[in-house]
Amino acid sequence: MALIHPHSLERWQEWRDTRRPAAALRGAASRLLRRPDPAQAAAPGFTLHTREGTGTSRVLLGIDAAGPTGQESLLAVLPYLHGTVEVLTPADLDLSLPGDADWTHHPVIEPRAALAGRGITAVLTTGWEHPVGREVHAWAMRADVPNAVLQDGTVTPFSAPLPPRTTLLAWTEADGEFRRSGRREIEVRAVGSQRLWEASHGDPVEDVDPEATPLFLGELAAVELPRRLAASAAHSFCRSTGARYQPGPADGDRLSRATHSLLRRRGITVQDPPLAPSEFRGPVVSIMSADLLEAAVRGLPAWVHCPHAPDWLHEYWERYGLRPHGAPATAAPPIGADEPARLIAQILEGDA
Repeated sequence: MALIHPHSLERWQEWRDTRRPAAALRGAASRLLRRPDPAQAAAPGFTLHTREGTGTSRVLLGIDAAGPTGQESLLAVLPYLHGTVEVLTPADLDLSLPGDADWTHHPVIEPRAALAGRGITAVLTTGWEHPVGREVHAWAMRADVPNAVLQDGTVTPFSAPLPPRTTLLAWTEADGEFRRSGRREIEVRAVGSQRLWEASHGDPVEDVDPEATPLFLGELAAVELPRRLAASAAHSFCRSTGARYQPGPADGDRLSRATHSLLRRRGITVQDPPLAPSEFRGPVVSIMSADLLEAAVRGLPAWVHCPHAPDWLHEYWERYGLRPHGAPATAAPPIGADEPARLIAQILEGDA
């Protein structure tokens, strides 16, 4: 299998909007109804953070949002970069940079103009489907600067296409080949997952209870899954096993909240407040959450469950070694000896 849109970002965005029609309509209406404000038009939309270094490289990281997965993996690279580092973010992003006193911060209105002539030697983002990544990769392609994309989660046929002529820093060769989808101008380098590497090097979980009530991780808002399928899988598992249901991080929309209320009325316990993966202590089940891989790395029983799963989901389970409930628990994925963040820094600075 391969990406549904391996080449065109525009076609992928059109597909995404069909899966989130309400959000797309609200965004379009807001843009049409918003009156131009000269003061807002001149306001900087981005911030360029700079940390001077001792090496000859000058690496640019593009960060669109703070989060528990990909952006933290980008920030993990910073301690291993010896040269000067630039970080481009949205102006309103509250970002905590390591060694904050060492950084200077500059408002930016036009990123492509601001990046010109700065001597940048390499670029890294988690993709170009968001504003910062789009600006960074558009500039890098025009300036002929090596650019890379760091895999920030598991890969499905519905993942966004990669920018042209980029290097994908993938978790595995299999993920890289899947995301490349036959594009010859894309280079793939398997560096591993920083998130899973950190999970494997954290404190061992001493109080795992394999017989504890399972926790089902919800994914109602996942664009890859029909909402009816995601709700049915959660309901069937929780009703048959007594599992608790934990809403997914993105499941705050009106339809998701209505589904949570329905589950409660049908006697299913909804986990509130939600637990972070580091707080899991018993069996964990989901349809396709990457949290299952982290749970398996930490030694917890982890399974997938989705009656009537489509073919692509079965392929996804096989690629990541995820096992259906009723089979032996998912084995921990192999973790390399080298920290991915260190390998990425070496690649960006031309040392690997």
